[in-house]
Amino acid sequence: MKPHFVKKHPADFLFSLALFFLFTGLGILLILTGARVYRHCASQLEGNYTIRTGLAYVTEKIRQSDEAGCIRLAQIGSIPALLLSREIKGEMYFTYIYEDDGYLKELFISADAQASPDMGTALLEISDFEIEPVEGGFFRCTVSDLYGRLATSLIHPQSPQEENP
Repeated sequence: MKPHFVKKHPADFLFSLALFFLFTGLGILLILTGARVYRHCASQLEGNYTIRTGLAYVTEKIRQSDEAGCIRLAQIGSIPALLLSREIKGEMYFTYIYEDDGYLKELFISADAQASPDMGTALLEISDFEIEPVEGGFFRCTVSDLYGRLATSLIHPQSPQEENP
């Protein structure tokens, strides 16, 4: 009896090679799609973090300073700012919260000292920060991130505040 040899055709090799390249190509496409989805989700999370953290920070600062006449709007240089005042050991101190050079900044300074926008500490990278008084004793705070997304919050201090011009 003669041994039976199966003759290999070049089509067998080409089919295996084509199948290998197909799986490799699909794997690369899957990885690239996953990377794009991850980048998009990370960008969304970063934007949400920035604007929500900014709003939460301002809200908490207002609540910490919630005493009669301690919350008002002011200017630091030519920049509109939220001005929070507090007495510590008989001395008056101011906290300014404002947007300057693309950052939400905070400046804590003695009431006797001259305040300048470049003295503040950068907290978050943002594109815009606005705070304005609205009817009923509320403050409307709006923060915009670098991608143009914005969020607004209405904050109501419990203590009566000075009227802003």
